[in-house]
Amino acid sequence: MWFDIIKMPPNYTNPYLSESGKKQAWKFLTREQYYEMNNKNKSNYHRAMWKVYQEQLNLLRGGNQPFDAPNEILNNEALAVQKLRNFHGNQVNRIVANQEGVFSIEEDKNPPTHRLKTTPMGNIQHGEWDITEEEYNAATREEKILYHQRQRKHNPNSYKTVAHSRERKRMENHPNYTSPYNPQDAKSKEELYHSPTPSKEEYENMSNDDKRRFHGKMRDRYYRKGGEEDLSNFHGRMRGRLKRNSQLPAYYSIEEERNA
Repeated sequence: MWFDIIKMPPNYTNPYLSESGKKQAWKFLTREQYYEMNNKNKSNYHRAMWKVYQEQLNLLRGGNQPFDAPNEILNNEALAVQKLRNFHGNQVNRIVANQEGVFSIEEDKNPPTHRLKTTPMGNIQHGEWDITEEEYNAATREEKILYHQRQRKHNPNSYKTVAHSRERKRMENHPNYTSPYNPQDAKSKEELYHSPTPSKEEYENMSNDDKRRFHGKMRDRYYRKGGEEDLSNFHGRMRGRLKRNSQLPAYYSIEEERNA
């Protein structure tokens, strides 16, 4: 691996001497020695190794490797170093929080679940680095909305990220609409506004937020259509109740309200 070629010894020595009685770097610490140490020394070990991998990662990101390498290989090696750096940083945080640390990344049975903030080469996470299409399709509705919101924030002046913002708003305003992973595959505005109306059963299974969006969509639809003032007012009234968390019930249809 690249970090086997790049020589970057730790700046600190561990409390265990070598067989010849000399001080030695933390990288020579054994698993058995690690679990014999107190938390202060364990923290020192992880801090020293975090620094080693951070410096190696900086070298890889700066292109200061011994010889040229394909981007894919370089990216994979940087990712391996990044994971090791983050592992040691996470162990420091756990020890500071009086939690049990572990010696190696292979022993870590409870790794953090949050996504990396940067790609292996140091760029802000976005696009496929943020979530894959397969992960998106398996995500909840709320997670999909957050995905589109993240894309908008990374580069607010990009046409592509503006499209993500549009899809996020569409999902928030139209409870029956689910945006695709790529905004260019989204429904047209005409298709969106003529999407099927949910059944009463589907309505009953909606969250209050989705019901509010449904009534808002129907209010706007009947208002634009013209000649449907009663229906537009009904849906506006139901939307208002849900928005205010009113004690008054929200009805699926104007007929249901009249028969209540």
